[in-house]
Amino acid sequence: MKGVVFLGDRKVAVKDFPDPEPKKNEVLVRMKASTICGSDMHVYRASREELKRRPKDLIAGHEPGGVVEEVGENVESIKKGDRVSVFHIYGCGYCEMCRKGYPMYCTTPGAVSALSGNVNGAMADFLVVPWWACMKLPCELSFIDGAVLGCAGMTAYQILTKLNVTARDTVAIYGLGPLGNCAVLLAKALGAKVIGVDLIKERISLAEKIGLDISINANYEDPVRQIKNLTSRKGGADVVLEFTGNPTAVSNAIRSVKPLGKVGIMGAGPRITEPVIPPGIFPSQGIWITGARVSNVNLFFDCVNFMIDHDISFEKVVTHRFPLEKAQEAFELFDTLKTGKIAFIW
Repeated sequence: MKGVVFLGDRKVAVKDFPDPEPKKNEVLVRMKASTICGSDMHVYRASREELKRRPKDLIAGHEPGGVVEEVGENVESIKKGDRVSVFHIYGCGYCEMCRKGYPMYCTTPGAVSALSGNVNGAMADFLVVPWWACMKLPCELSFIDGAVLGCAGMTAYQILTKLNVTARDTVAIYGLGPLGNCAVLLAKALGAKVIGVDLIKERISLAEKIGLDISINANYEDPVRQIKNLTSRKGGADVVLEFTGNPTAVSNAIRSVKPLGKVGIMGAGPRITEPVIPPGIFPSQGIWITGARVSNVNLFFDCVNFMIDHDISFEKVVTHRFPLEKAQEAFELFDTLKTGKIAFIW
């Protein structure tokens, strides 16, 4: 089979690998769609020296959608031909955290696996995972929906659910990349009024096409002032979501929320190295600041049903599709920050 590996210094390669076989409690999934996530770009942009800490020839990608090709011993709940989305982090499957739907917090030492982190990922013709990492994908949703659900889609749904966003709310979103635009789609379906902030006109345009109510280009406007003006009766947005990992954006997000409002910080990436949240804001404004490490896997079913009931598809946030053989071109294009989601299609 073919698979994509990171070489460092913004280079990838498509290499040949032996076709994998499922072992006990595992399934073999034939990929139909695999999407590039913003977190993939941290590895893509890393130097060759930095990637020496990464297992050699580890296959990239952690947003898979596909069809079960073969099942291993002891697998009874999934069968060949099932359409599946694959949750990209899995643990032992048996501890308290795994049973509660939080495999990223698995308490069994050494049991946590992350696609493209310490086990082979989804940018390949086939993927082997434990059966419990697979979620049956209803026929109403596409394989691209299944791929985006594997990380970005459920992450957006998780924070909106955690902050209990409803039609009563005005939601401000900092960062209109693929994750932010998934949040735009879902927040609009929840009935919220949505204000979006970004620096890149192409991403702003895409957000407007998929339903954004008001856009703010932070190159030309003060986003905090604009949001405060637009929500003057409330004193700020009810909910603010931050998806960029930029310290300035995090600070602006906190300053954009109303007293007693809620802030979800999901973009705390490697650029945030110093504290940006002033402790005094909690007693003075009474706001709630939270975050989430991707999604808890048990929200998959809620999210899928919500998408079907509201006729939502994450295909709207996908702007480009490539065959796996053009992986270098796909990553170079995504690195411009002027696209929506990019998908590999089989």
